[in-house]
Amino acid sequence: MRYDETLAYLVGLEATRGWDLKLERVRAALLALGSPERAYPSVLIAGTNGKGSTAAMVHAVLVAAGHRVGLYTSPHLVNFTERIRIGHAEIDRAAVVQGVQSIRARVDVEASGLTFFEVTTLLALLAFANAQVEVAVLEVGLGGRLDATNVVEPIASAVTSIGFDHEEYLGDSLAAIAREKAGVMRRGRVTVLGAGLEPPARAALLDEARDRGALLSEASSECRDTLALGGGHMRRNAAVACGLLEAMGAAEPRLQVDPASVSRGLRNVRWPGRLAVVREAPRVVIDGAHNVEGAIALRDALPDLVGPGPLRLLFSALRDKHWREIAAVLAPHATEIVLTEIGGKRGLTAGEIAAAFAGRAPRIIVEPARALARLIDEDRTTPILVTGSLFLVGMIYAELMRQSGARSVYDLGDVAGLGLAGEGGA
Repeated sequence: MRYDETLAYLVGLEATRGWDLKLERVRAALLALGSPERAYPSVLIAGTNGKGSTAAMVHAVLVAAGHRVGLYTSPHLVNFTERIRIGHAEIDRAAVVQGVQSIRARVDVEASGLTFFEVTTLLALLAFANAQVEVAVLEVGLGGRLDATNVVEPIASAVTSIGFDHEEYLGDSLAAIAREKAGVMRRGRVTVLGAGLEPPARAALLDEARDRGALLSEASSECRDTLALGGGHMRRNAAVACGLLEAMGAAEPRLQVDPASVSRGLRNVRWPGRLAVVREAPRVVIDGAHNVEGAIALRDALPDLVGPGPLRLLFSALRDKHWREIAAVLAPHATEIVLTEIGGKRGLTAGEIAAAFAGRAPRIIVEPARALARLIDEDRTTPILVTGSLFLVGMIYAELMRQSGARSVYDLGDVAGLGLAGEGGA
């Protein structure tokens, strides 16, 4: 089986099965694979927002300290291989093919009902064992209690934030959502909580910790180290990362990290598509805010990123998100609004989105890369914000990679001067 055939097989699982949250079949599959997740310690990071960047920070610090570290995150922006990293390197395509073949040889994927995310999680846990990592950093995909990543026995865990997202699976109150995410807690192990949790969410997490016999550590409001990622919310996430690193070191003394490694890791961490500046003249900021909490964090970070002046907004969203509320948060800060389309069954048409910007007369340019190129050509001074969905971010990054010849989003760099050509140069 070739790499493209392997990806088509995995995507086919998502198309036919979607989300079906159960842990029994994942546990059974791991047993059939020889329990690869037991070959190394793991940490689990849950949260409505901030879990991916927190995982990236923990990973970066551990790598800076000289450890061989696996990192599992989702979703990917452009390439599937972004989801599984060993050290700084993404899993290579041959390993993806071999891993999926190994899983299918030992597990009846079709009969068991394993989903795309579950098979991908199995692939990551198997790849980390094969690579002989010293520790794995796992970002929870959805919720916590029934997420496929929760089959591991973490030495420490974190819950970065609680907000409204995926209510159809997690519940329609902050307390209910918090209880689902509390599933990453373990008896006698530390779970680090992010600062600023809403009282109902915090109370639910405290109750769950008591019931489960878990130990809690509440992170400070922000980290004081120099951080490569901008925005006050990233500093709060860094504080969670530092608390989690401390808990890991207490649980596994060989994983203790020195302050110099913490500073070096946070200074060099990469997390593409989040407050990423990909071009100057005009400044283009890309952020994957796809829920209200993320949009508020983005709004609050804008003054430091683009200053107090006018801003142009390029926006699209998925229909199963709170896109009207996201639009309401961001629209007041834009002097011009351009709507584009992600496509697919979940993607909204620009015409559907336009209703959320009533009275603002948004323009519609259906193809995202063309829309951004047009905005760049029209005005080389006024900043542009691209946001509303990680799918939109991925489409823009794919064009950046095409133009630059980069093979990974991590090769691009969030630096001034790198970005899409205008329509005349594309």
